[in-house]
Amino acid sequence: MLDGRRILVTGASSGIGRAVAELCVSQGARVLATGRRAEALDELDGVRRFACDLLEPGAPEACVAACVEGMDGLDGVVHAAGTVLRGEDPRSTPDEQIDAVLGANLALPLRVARAALGALGRGGSIVLLSSQLGRIGAPGYASYCAAKGGVDALVRALAVDVGPDGIRVNAVAPGLVRTPMAYFGRDNFDELVPAIAERHPLRRIGEPGDIAAPVAFLLSDAAAWITGQTIVVDGGFTIQ
Repeated sequence: MLDGRRILVTGASSGIGRAVAELCVSQGARVLATGRRAEALDELDGVRRFACDLLEPGAPEACVAACVEGMDGLDGVVHAAGTVLRGEDPRSTPDEQIDAVLGANLALPLRVARAALGALGRGGSIVLLSSQLGRIGAPGYASYCAAKGGVDALVRALAVDVGPDGIRVNAVAPGLVRTPMAYFGRDNFDELVPAIAERHPLRRIGEPGDIAAPVAFLLSDAAAWITGQTIVVDGGFTIQ
């Protein structure tokens, strides 16, 4: 489905980003995988690797340049890098924590898209990772909810801006997925899973592959007339 496509995947060190990179390779794409942990990227087969911290000035541009130089161009971008802050009290959240969450989850996707737009041509596709928490409220996640709601708005705005150039911009909004981030700040996550799964119509939480598949679809020609959309992939949690 992605034969010959040249795709940049951020956040590919683990979790959803890693699953996306692996699926794209299996579908015939040429992939440049980036993340902060070089040793984790080394475990990926069939990809070009570019270890960096995307929050550093110029890093998104450097990733795109590596794609252009190493793969002679760029056809698609998947931005899966991000962070989360749990247990936030909006009455007392320090400025630096708010700035960090909004910077990593909203400003950075815009910066990555901005860098990619200089290399993408007609038929290009940008896929950002949003979250079900961009659509619903959850206690302790004010900054994260705000950032992911902003990603959904960003997708719509960018799609209008670059649609005339033949470039599509969409997002996938996962529900709770079993990734390293799900364990962050929740050492007892495995104990919580059965009860959380029962709150989903499909009676399970997500796995990285559940998200990678719709991402690959949005990168492909099968989604050639889809832009400005956020596809919620959450086992039905938000329809209740």
